Amino acid sequence: MMKSRVVLGGLVLAGVVGAWTAAGAADDPGQSLYDRHCGQCHGAEGRGGKGPRLVPFEWSVERTRDMIRNPDCDMPPIPASQVNDTEVAQIVGYLKGIK
Repeated sequence: MMKSRVVLGGLVLAGVVGAWTAAGAADDPGQSLYDRHCGQCHGAEGRGGKGPRLVPFEWSVERTRDMIRNPDCDMPPIPASQVNDTEVAQIVGYLKGIK
């Protein structure tokens, strides 16, 4: 009986922590934007994939915006109609927060 309560308590705690972690990620608009527009090529959390690794992220918002709009590489340009300047800043904030 005691063992089943401990197991049940552990499962409840794991569920709460998992839900809290997922909710925190969902609350970051920069992460949502990154996942939608960048993650397919640059991988989860900017750690690389088809495209290069982005973290640690050291570019300014202005440089990032210029690269997104007019890339000097194989990356397809993303116009302001798809990702506006505020959203670029949110993506930069998200990437700079990754350790």
